[in-house]
Amino acid sequence: MIKPSAQDFKPYCEANRWVDHKDVFLITLEAQNLTHLVDPSYVVTDVDLHKAQQSFLCKVLRENMTRHEAKSIVKSHSKTKDTALIWQPTCETYDKSMSTSLNGDAILGWLRRTRLDNGKWNRSQGEHITFYEDKIDKFNEMCPDSEINDMQGVRMLQNLIANVPNLANVLILYRQTKTSAGLSDKITLRQFVSLLAQQAQVYDNGRIRSGCNYRQSAATHELDYEINAHDFDQDVRRRP
Repeated sequence: MIKPSAQDFKPYCEANRWVDHKDVFLITLEAQNLTHLVDPSYVVTDVDLHKAQQSFLCKVLRENMTRHEAKSIVKSHSKTKDTALIWQPTCETYDKSMSTSLNGDAILGWLRRTRLDNGKWNRSQGEHITFYEDKIDKFNEMCPDSEINDMQGVRMLQNLIANVPNLANVLILYRQTKTSAGLSDKITLRQFVSLLAQQAQVYDNGRIRSGCNYRQSAATHELDYEINAHDFDQDVRRRP
């Protein structure tokens, strides 16, 4: 049995980082075999063990949930220490918060504006494609009522690479091949990303072999979606 470690749980301090915090929190719970503590449908078989685990996680939440709304929720359940009843309203509060909504809007704006050929990305093509896909997933998680479906995602990704010679015709060739074989030419976002990644890898490997590697100064790129930062093209920062 894995011994729970409070140090593995990170504090929740910034409202606009809720989605990332939630993902990391759930991953940490899974790594420590404690996901049942936030599952309201879980059937307890060992009462004493369950109470001890709840006390542990309640203490973690009390120390790490520094946002005042979350602190209030934790405090309201301090007697029962029912972590499932703490976690569910916490998620509802921050999933629907203004900060999450604004960050979702900012991500959508970036997704619609960015292009791979605009010279603002200094790493590999493959990384940009997977980075873009990740932001679509992040938007869908933040704004489930406005979810980007596969058809929309494919169109947006095609716009991203429309002027990139080795990638621009990938979708056209896929559809031509399927149509010629008498098959449906529908494609999911995951399938399109996989096809583009294969072509991008050939291009990226060619640059490495020819010595045209990517600048080391661009070793890390990240997208910071903050409440008041809506121009995401400026948020892909270069670090020495």
